Amino acid sequence: MTQKGKTFNFLTALWRTFALLGFIVIVSLNAQAGSAPDAVQGAEYVGTETCISCHEEQGNRFKLTSHYKVVMEKDEVLGGGCESCHGAGSLHAESMSKKDIVRYAPENCFNCHMDKRGEFLLQNHHPVVEGRMKCTDCHSPHGTELETMNTVSMQKSDQTCFKCHKEMKGPFVFEHDVMREGCQTCHNPHGSVYDKMLVADQANLCLRCHWDPAFNTATGTIGAIQHGTKSGAGGDYYIGRGQECIDHHRAVHGSNIWKTLNR
Repeated sequence: MTQKGKTFNFLTALWRTFALLGFIVIVSLNAQAGSAPDAVQGAEYVGTETCISCHEEQGNRFKLTSHYKVVMEKDEVLGGGCESCHGAGSLHAESMSKKDIVRYAPENCFNCHMDKRGEFLLQNHHPVVEGRMKCTDCHSPHGTELETMNTVSMQKSDQTCFKCHKEMKGPFVFEHDVMREGCQTCHNPHGSVYDKMLVADQANLCLRCHWDPAFNTATGTIGAIQHGTKSGAGGDYYIGRGQECIDHHRAVHGSNIWKTLNR
């Protein structure tokens, strides 16, 4: 066999190995995410109406959410409705003890939201899988706040973020306009491969909004200000090799000093 043939066979074997490993990981994640909610030993399914007979307020609010239609489509005999997340409720209905019902576990959410489980496993993420946060810290599964991460209610989404990230809320004398569009314009709240859970890397993230058809010309105009040439040679600011937008515009959420958000 020629050296070229040996190299080809080696690369083929290597590719197949990586493909197999990837398949195993995907199957493993799906298996974990698709498992049934934790069961209470000895309990049987009793149906949503039994739950609502005591938890009327939660039941009424739950009917306003997108979750309601999804879980009510499942056969309650097989654990649909409330018991699709809380597990079989017969023992809880008898004892009224919180110990006899599944109250919260991230895996219950991941049963349906498998993509979010994958995002929580990325390099930069909120520490849900580590147990330092819960899905319910940001989402209310029984109320309309469940929709906080939808584009139709960005204000609610931001308020959820500001519960922890108070310093980013402002008000600022000079506000970054994108703050009005919502935190998710720049951040993925579950997880990302980029630092600070950004949706893109540094300069590319900024250029998603701050682009100009003449950016690659000699003047390098961005936001009506010439960035691409040395000062005194037709440009106002010079971007050095390897520099990022954030190296100069440090106050990305807003500033009380600089209109250009330098600090």
